[in-house]
Amino acid sequence: MLSLLIIATLLVSPLIKAQSNSSTVVAVLLIGRHGDRTSKVQGNMQLTTLGKNQAFNSGSFFRSRYLNNSSPNFIADVDTDYFPDQVYAASP
Repeated sequence: MLSLLIIATLLVSPLIKAQSNSSTVVAVLLIGRHGDRTSKVQGNMQLTTLGKNQAFNSGSFFRSRYLNNSSPNFIADVDTDYFPDQVYAASP
């Protein structure tokens, strides 16, 4: 369900962006979950190969959308290299 919400948001966001050409992206908030994983029945839950590919593809999409200098959605004043003071990540 959460995946569908994220996909719907990603599909609608270009439409919102198209209405205002003078906007600048200053920050991005991403709420996501892990990809496909093994069940609790198998004991220790881990990402499957599909889940690893899903996580990689998701990261690649967001990097190309928000950290690519030529993208219209490039985050203003962010360095394209990783700096801990520019990124915050948390998990429950």
